Amino acid sequence: MARGMATRGTWWAVWLVALLVALVGGQAKATAEMTPTATQPVGQPAATPAAPQEGDPSPSIGEPVSFERLSEGAFLELDPAYNGCGGQIAPVVKATFEQQVVELTNLERAKVSLPPLKRVTQLDEAARYHSTDMGQDNYFNRDTYDRPGGNLTKICDWTTRVPIFYQNWNSLHENIAGTSADPASVMIAWMANSPDRANILNSTDWEIGVGYYEGSGDYFRYWVQDFGRRNNVYPLVINREAAITISTSVSLYIYGAWQEIRLRNNQGAWAAWLPFQNSMPWTLDPVKGQQTVTAEMRNGGPTVSSSDTIIVGWGAYFPIIMR
Repeated sequence: MARGMATRGTWWAVWLVALLVALVGGQAKATAEMTPTATQPVGQPAATPAAPQEGDPSPSIGEPVSFERLSEGAFLELDPAYNGCGGQIAPVVKATFEQQVVELTNLERAKVSLPPLKRVTQLDEAARYHSTDMGQDNYFNRDTYDRPGGNLTKICDWTTRVPIFYQNWNSLHENIAGTSADPASVMIAWMANSPDRANILNSTDWEIGVGYYEGSGDYFRYWVQDFGRRNNVYPLVINREAAITISTSVSLYIYGAWQEIRLRNNQGAWAAWLPFQNSMPWTLDPVKGQQTVTAEMRNGGPTVSSSDTIIVGWGAYFPIIMR
């Protein structure tokens, strides 16, 4: 009796394992058919590309989204709000991905003794708009396209789109990428491509923005880096633009050429004026949470101010990364 029960139990287990294998195998096949591979290099779409577009560093435009792929659930519904040359504020898809790209970019710059770039909202919004627009209109190009009547149509150059978000500029550069599954992968792809690497290691830009989108388009995942510099803006960068620090001892980098500088934490008292240095150590207040460092610089006349923020303590960072 006990042997018979064990035998039936064994066959039941074998049948259940076979069913699970079949289900998992079918799901894996469906996922592989719907989702472009993350190992494809920048500029290699999952679908057959259309004719290259002039001026694109990785010249490829994705094929229109087919009804079959839409019916498989591989793409989000297209949003008509992203028609035109920009200006709309696209939602954040993965804030941690965007921040990691900023930090990895500054890590690459540190390897060649370049100063860190300051992350700014204006360039974030420019990059995020373009990554979203490429995914929703299913194309891959620095310039902006729409699909009126289903036909891919150029709307404006990237140098027209970015200044809609980022004004008063005197330098602009942009990188785009598709399919990369995570920040480390996309940075490897960009650093392996000479024009993209040159933008990352450009000494004329002082600020950066990053946009990430996933959910539609032949690439499924779209990444954009926008770099720039504005007239009369002198960024202050804490710890090479890291999101958090577990120590109150930090490093500062301040752009520009000045005679004197003074600093303060949050809304506290100003420290004494000091001879200006671009790089200098600093100590934050001994409290957890978001802290702001503000600098004032001068050359014997009116002062110019700049500031940056950082989160002190991992515990204070968790509510932010979970948003």
